[in-house]
Amino acid sequence: MSAVHNPMSVEEINRCIRLFGDAQKSFMHAEKRAGLRSVLFDIPRRSSIGWHCIYEKGAAFLRELSNYASPEELGRRMQRLCSRPYYLTLSIMMCSYLGARQQIMLDHGLLPDSGFSEEKIEELGFIIDWWSRVCRAYRSDGLLLPEQANNTQEILPAPTASAIDGQLLPMETETTHRLRRMMATLELYCFILHGEQRDGIFGHGPYPACDGSQLVILEFTDLQNDFLPWAETKVRNPYANLAVALRIKGAAAEFRLFGSMLLNPPDLAESLQAGRLFTRAADDQILPIPFSEMPFIQRCAADAQNELYLKAGEWSPRFQAEYGVHLFANHLRSFFHLTELGSSYDERIRQEFQSAAVPLIETLLLQKEPPSMWRFMATTEGDFFWPIAIHQEVPAHNVHSQG
Repeated sequence: MSAVHNPMSVEEINRCIRLFGDAQKSFMHAEKRAGLRSVLFDIPRRSSIGWHCIYEKGAAFLRELSNYASPEELGRRMQRLCSRPYYLTLSIMMCSYLGARQQIMLDHGLLPDSGFSEEKIEELGFIIDWWSRVCRAYRSDGLLLPEQANNTQEILPAPTASAIDGQLLPMETETTHRLRRMMATLELYCFILHGEQRDGIFGHGPYPACDGSQLVILEFTDLQNDFLPWAETKVRNPYANLAVALRIKGAAAEFRLFGSMLLNPPDLAESLQAGRLFTRAADDQILPIPFSEMPFIQRCAADAQNELYLKAGEWSPRFQAEYGVHLFANHLRSFFHLTELGSSYDERIRQEFQSAAVPLIETLLLQKEPPSMWRFMATTEGDFFWPIAIHQEVPAHNVHSQG
């Protein structure tokens, strides 16, 4: 069964571009991401390569995916603990397409009101419409961004959040210390696994809990990745995903565009009332993990992280940028895993991304300076992503969903 949706007007597209761009500009400037550099990873070039792959191939893949699940159905299937894809993955789809588009305009020497003769308006409208519909179904409030909802990010159904809160346990001081050490090690593991991209770390909430307190959840996913060429290590994490559920009181929790969570005050000891570890099994059951396993989980993450460091240290200058192909393919493929397609698209996505990236890789490696978009992101005071500058309505497009 196919469902035909009204096309987005240019005004609606531009409204979404500005809304998302303002949130990303705030995030990038607050964390100084535009100036991020690394000894091991060529972050500006790997991101520009990944953006280009999404720009060239993402819409076609998402159209195919829409034959198996509508955007709304994908959003509903993401409403589970430790989901991949999750909110960062959605943001990557948008920032990649818009980032690559913006970089092309900058490289052409255009100005905000110049008009973009290569504008793929129907495709741009499709991407934004798809993203908007997934977000609205995924979030419990029907909005698009946590910034629209006082920096909140409620994605679990109320009964699920309540059931998790009902299983939390009091935590002694030493248990809290071990928990914080484990969380820090898992964060670093995820950061290195994904080439200094903040993938695999997702905070959401706050959810109402007992006695006026709040439930917040920090997830670690992709802990047993078998798609990234460098992911296999001698020591593997014992769980594919891990959720740290915390009941807090007297602290403010804020959530941002790419899934980050900030607590104020940041010291858990001042606000933590209870907590527990959980994992989502292959059959979607939510299973508790004993606190006694935390030292082993931490050791595994630390050992694997060290091995990943050594691997990355041997990468060639070319692969320090080229790995963006695999990194961004890893994002896109996760949406297909929400359907009966499973991993059947994994290698096709990788191969098409590799083909799309070849011309850009050669160009970027010859340039001494970072790609133009990175200089722009660090300095612009205007729109982070330029809106459509021509008055043209978007042609209708079909989105197919299961009946």
